[in-house]
Amino acid sequence: MPGHVMRWIPTLTPRRLRQLWYAPLLALAMGLMMLRLLVMARVLDVPAFGEFSGGLLVSATFCMLGCLGLQSLLQREWPVNLVRGQELRPLVRAAQCMLVALACGAVGLSGAAAGLSLAGMPPALIAAGLVHGVAQQFFLVSTVESRSRGDVLRFAAQNFARAAAALLLSVLVALWTASATAVLLFDALVTMAMALGYWARALARARLGARAVWQLALRRLRHVRWRSALTLMVIMTAGFVLLNVDRWVASARFDVADFAQYSFAWVVLSMAQSVQVVINASIYPLVARRFAEHGHKVAYGVCLRAAAAILLGGALVAVPLAYLLDLAVTRWYPNYTGARTLLPLFIAVAVLRVSDFWSSFLLITGREAQLLRLNLATAGLGLLVWCAITRPWDGAPATLQQVGWLAAVLSVLAYAAVASASWRSRWT
Repeated sequence: MPGHVMRWIPTLTPRRLRQLWYAPLLALAMGLMMLRLLVMARVLDVPAFGEFSGGLLVSATFCMLGCLGLQSLLQREWPVNLVRGQELRPLVRAAQCMLVALACGAVGLSGAAAGLSLAGMPPALIAAGLVHGVAQQFFLVSTVESRSRGDVLRFAAQNFARAAAALLLSVLVALWTASATAVLLFDALVTMAMALGYWARALARARLGARAVWQLALRRLRHVRWRSALTLMVIMTAGFVLLNVDRWVASARFDVADFAQYSFAWVVLSMAQSVQVVINASIYPLVARRFAEHGHKVAYGVCLRAAAAILLGGALVAVPLAYLLDLAVTRWYPNYTGARTLLPLFIAVAVLRVSDFWSSFLLITGREAQLLRLNLATAGLGLLVWCAITRPWDGAPATLQQVGWLAAVLSVLAYAAVASASWRSRWT
């Protein structure tokens, strides 16, 4: 084999061979989290499943804050700190993330205690969702360490342990209490315990004391580059809105039973986002390396080939998948037959979302500000188009299909905008 080709083939050491198991293990972890939703739909009655889905929506929305952007800074800085031999600095930043998450959670819980209700959700459910969100935020922060050290297999194992515990214990609590709030709180307790365990091990690896790290984190909060952190938070918020605003609209316009129907169909989009996370865990670093080595054009080519392959594969399996899912709902989930009409639409949206590597391309090439502008403009335009089509101000009851089309409109516009921007910048 020519020498110039051999240079690009990494040596498959025993450690690298072990790390290859991360993809199937992480995919299995994501699959268990999706399976939990399906099992909960069977175990809980329809209104309780609607409440459970609402609590998860509150939790996901809280995590959208990303510790006011500090989590994004942490993910970007920790690998660099380790290369420079700096063990203390990233742990201090991680502790700051946790302190900010606790502060944000306390503010939200104060609002819930004062009787705050959002989108028809009662304060108790909002409080449970916030507690779950804080625990999930701690877990996300504590597992940045394994990825930053390049130990992706350990990262996958951490997620698998979390998913397995969530599936088993959540179902047991649901069978015992039949309460969505109890399930959310117990899941938060288990998640927090695991997160603190991983955090303690990270401190032990760095041979640092927890007390000193927490004290430094508190003292250095005023030195945080808050402008950069808040900019990253706004970018995350805009992306979250594009992916989840339809769920909030559904929560606001539907009763608990109809929201449960919508949430059940939305499992398809949850699966799509999990698949995208697994695939992008490999594509993102590959694109980053190609960009560093060869520039925009080669990095763009990697994204283009990956997106085209997924779009083609999705087009081939979309129709048989919709048929099989329709049969599965009819046979095993007769209480959710109302969700069947959304499945073809959501499968199409799912294929589009899984194939979106253009946002990663813009981030890698340093176009965060452009991505933010595109997301904000797309969100505004998509909402205007959807409102013009559905005319929600007429007062007529909303249908599942109308809200589902909001997800579709936003996904198509966002994909077109980001893909077009990536194409224009491929020669830069």
